[in-house]
Amino acid sequence: MTAAPDRPADLLLLPKVELHVHLEGSMSPATVGALATRHEVDPSAIWPGGLPERFSFDGFPDFARQFLFGLRLLRTGDDLVTAIMALGADLAANSVRYAEVTSTAFSHLHGGMPAADYGRALTVGRQRVRAEHGVALSWVIDIPRDLEPTDSDVTIGFLESGDVPDGVVAIGLGGYEVGFPPEPYAPQFARARALGLHSVPHAGETEGAASIVGALDALGAERIGHGVRCLEDTELVARLRDTAVMLEVCPTSNVLLHVVDRPEDHPLTALREAGLRVCLNTDDPGMFATDLTTELAIARRFHGLDIGGLRSLQLDALDASFAPVDVRRAVRDELDAVAHP
Repeated sequence: MTAAPDRPADLLLLPKVELHVHLEGSMSPATVGALATRHEVDPSAIWPGGLPERFSFDGFPDFARQFLFGLRLLRTGDDLVTAIMALGADLAANSVRYAEVTSTAFSHLHGGMPAADYGRALTVGRQRVRAEHGVALSWVIDIPRDLEPTDSDVTIGFLESGDVPDGVVAIGLGGYEVGFPPEPYAPQFARARALGLHSVPHAGETEGAASIVGALDALGAERIGHGVRCLEDTELVARLRDTAVMLEVCPTSNVLLHVVDRPEDHPLTALREAGLRVCLNTDDPGMFATDLTTELAIARRFHGLDIGGLRSLQLDALDASFAPVDVRRAVRDELDAVAHP
């Protein structure tokens, strides 16, 4: 991958909104190391030379292997709060004011964490991040798409229970798309939407345009996680443009997982030229050694967006978010002040 561009002050200080960041993938080597020490787990089976200063991997399966090591260290509610607070500090350091954070409930509940502990940890972590870092969080609870669809009833059952945390706004569908189309998850998404939750599945990352069409038709997708392969289908591009569906674009993730070869090859420019709504995101910032300032810097260096264009992307992300009214108003006021100093 081409070296990440500098992180200049104007981008660092720009108020930001992030819609696509995974709690479990946000853990840096430092957080993973702290949890491994807490639980007396030896990381050498995954990293024979010890935990690296930054993670690296060769494609999605290698990424998944390292990701799962960190995931299995999230054994208690306190572990989850540790991860949430680390993410909150990183978001605040990058002037992120609001983030919709995805968490995979099934991974924790299936691993034996009581539902009450899981829900309480997300509520407590969200409250502490707002109080200590000034960042407002909402939750997207996603279904891992490599499950049997009936196994995903665990997730929906949790969302229908009294253990659901404060701030849940949407249902997602994550994981490796190849061999796992969205259509079988339609019943679970229907139940979640009946609860008032929004639909924000991943599609069009490791599979093509048909995956996005399935997410729209079967799951009622209001936003698409990634969606970069929509360009393979001109009719789909027109549909996305006409319906103003937001694509949650993650440039560094797409390079490191070999969706594209280099930052300059990313279809961000082509998506915008096609009239599609896009926003920039980190996906798994701890795993990918990135942050939202770096993603904006990539967009400026390789895709020609100036500070005005990047500010507009933040406003678009805010408009596509499910943020509370008071948060929307506050972030919009900050962004207006950038435009009119």
